[in-house]
Amino acid sequence: MKLIKPATILLIGAFYTALTAFSAGGPKLPHPPQRAAVRTIIIDPGHGGFDTGTKGLQIAEKEVALDVAMKLGKLIEETWPDVKIVYTRTTDIMPGGGATIASGLNYRADLANKSRGDIFIALHCDNDGHPAGPFTVHRIVGHKYVGKGKRRRRVPIYESYTGRHTRKGTETFIWKAEKAGDKNMAIISGEGEVTDSAGEAESDSLAFDMDSPEARMRAQLYEKKYFANSALFATLVEDEFAKAGRASEGVFQRDVGIRVLQATGMPSVLIEMGFLSNVEEEQYLISEDGQNEVARNIMDALRRYKATLEGHATN
Repeated sequence: MKLIKPATILLIGAFYTALTAFSAGGPKLPHPPQRAAVRTIIIDPGHGGFDTGTKGLQIAEKEVALDVAMKLGKLIEETWPDVKIVYTRTTDIMPGGGATIASGLNYRADLANKSRGDIFIALHCDNDGHPAGPFTVHRIVGHKYVGKGKRRRRVPIYESYTGRHTRKGTETFIWKAEKAGDKNMAIISGEGEVTDSAGEAESDSLAFDMDSPEARMRAQLYEKKYFANSALFATLVEDEFAKAGRASEGVFQRDVGIRVLQATGMPSVLIEMGFLSNVEEEQYLISEDGQNEVARNIMDALRRYKATLEGHATN
């Protein structure tokens, strides 16, 4: 995993703002407002149905993800009535009704692409590699020799103790920029239109012909654009979590293991909202106050993201 430095990513915001404020010959003259940069938001509550995700002592990841997803959707509806929200699931089911996790992941990505999403937000919870509750840890405290003659050998001496879950906080993943070809295939084969910086549709039959060199070139350009937008939004999300007092581990790039980031032809992020293996974080993520705060943090990041792309001032 490769960490994105917040200072570097925040320069993206300044870049967008500069583009909307100046041209080569100086400040631009007033012009009609451009189309909204965020018109369709895909909200993906992770797991579902037979796939519980990680588990705390009292709740499963699939439940927390769905609860926060519905709260986030309500905030978006109240803030931007004209913005379309597409949920990959709204109940405790595997999206698409498939019998495997892989089919569910493919369904999520296909739904996002066919819905012409402008941003894809996957919601998840984390664990520290151990089941919730007390667990046993073994460590080597020395060695001894056993056996005789040729069978004599040195073996470790173990000490066992009860481990504690101390890891907590948030982290957000985006698809790795250097992983060329994987995401731009989703862009080429996507059902939806691609838009330029002013929100105008750019899709046409030639540009998205799988065998067209123009299609692949354009897909590479949009892959870079989507990476920049994904990194911008992910950084804003982690910034909002940090301002709320959460322990933010930052933004990471992934090039394996996250199908919904790879196969979605749009800016996409996967947000780990906290560690269910940590009893304190589990209590926070179970509570109405905790879930509402997480939803508000993501909503505030969305406001800043949308305003940045559209060149509006933000508080």
